[in-house]
Amino acid sequence: MDYIDFLAGKTKAAHSVGFEPSGQFGELFPWQSDVTAWACRKGRAAMFEDCGLGKTAQQLKYAKEVHEATGDPVLILAPLAVSRQTVREGEKFGVDVKLAEMESDIVSGVNITNYEKLDKFNTARFGGVVLDESSILKAYTGKVKRQICDAFRDTPYKLAATATPAPNDLMELLNHAEFLGIMRSNEALSCWFIADQSNSGHYRLKGHAEKDFWRWVASWAVCISKPSDIGYPDDGYELPPLEEVNDILPVGIGSDLADAARKVDMSATGYHREKRRTLDARTRRCAELASATDEQVLIWCYQNDEADALKALLPDAVEIRGSDKAETKELAALDFIDGKRRVLISKPSIFGYGLNFQNCHRAIFCGMDYSYESYYQAVRRLYRFGQESPVTIHRVLGDTERHILDVVTQKERMKQDMGRSMAQAMKEYQTGEIRGRSFTLDLTPQKAEIPVWLRGESA
Repeated sequence: MDYIDFLAGKTKAAHSVGFEPSGQFGELFPWQSDVTAWACRKGRAAMFEDCGLGKTAQQLKYAKEVHEATGDPVLILAPLAVSRQTVREGEKFGVDVKLAEMESDIVSGVNITNYEKLDKFNTARFGGVVLDESSILKAYTGKVKRQICDAFRDTPYKLAATATPAPNDLMELLNHAEFLGIMRSNEALSCWFIADQSNSGHYRLKGHAEKDFWRWVASWAVCISKPSDIGYPDDGYELPPLEEVNDILPVGIGSDLADAARKVDMSATGYHREKRRTLDARTRRCAELASATDEQVLIWCYQNDEADALKALLPDAVEIRGSDKAETKELAALDFIDGKRRVLISKPSIFGYGLNFQNCHRAIFCGMDYSYESYYQAVRRLYRFGQESPVTIHRVLGDTERHILDVVTQKERMKQDMGRSMAQAMKEYQTGEIRGRSFTLDLTPQKAEIPVWLRGESA
């Protein structure tokens, strides 16, 4: 039995510490209802779902169930400018949500605040916590990750919700596991990973441990790009056409001899210098595109100089930057959603996460940076399940900035390939989890009859 005990000990899975939910999920689709009920039974879980699959509704229902089960208040942490939109969603799905700025605002029920205000609350009083856009845990040893994990270490019920993590950044998964109290990151590293000798400071899965790792992840997380990933029909989850238009401007090399002889430098320092060279042409082209339509337009920029130039060219647009007050940002987002503003100018770092801008189906990137995640999230504010109109994305760059586009395109292909592999690896295990058919290692001794032809003549 010692060997059998050894084998059983090698099979790792997150234990359920939750409760049986009330099942009052009538506003949700069947698959959303089942995922939410699963999260309640697990108690501590992660929802990795693609944009537009309804994470907000599910996490609101989870928060309400936790409050009703414990009698304690529940706190939702959300990115800046997302809180007011979540309060609206709560009204739609029958969940009262209190927008809390400080400790005295907390009510007995579901509360929401921004990550930036976490230090204003006594986190020990909450029976549950929900991290909206939990990719904030991405940094392996980051200050914010450490603060959140420490603040809610003893919180009984925890839910993390974000879009599908980058499959090549498995540390993000481990950080989620640590926040949820399932396993510390360093322990998970020792179980399933080895140092990547070809990439200093990085780790990769041990070849023989891959299946066991994904089975373990599926015991506390779901990874869904569409409902069929967990055995449900995809009816109603078809995305409209997406057109990405590259507007490459011939502004790189001038006519004079000195400019013609210069070498284009797209290093970390040269990148910003090159963007300044192309700023005037890029912003003018963006303004032309925005003025050529009566539809709503979202313009993404990356530098304050770009925002200043765009605002000067489009005086009727609303422009939001990091130094604006939180209330200003939230109201600007809601005004754009409600159609009160036709053109919104901002950065992906401000409005690129969590917000739903399905009211708009045209966006313009005034240049780009090397982050594919930033680009992907910004596009997904518009291009998400529930969008009914074809979406057009204009990418305006100078001809010396083509390298940025090439890098982002390559990262996109890698993410799609790895995403398919990750979904396939988890599909079998997570479908069983959601539908109550969890993997169990059966080590019960089995009896078998020996066939006659194997017994020998003496038999």
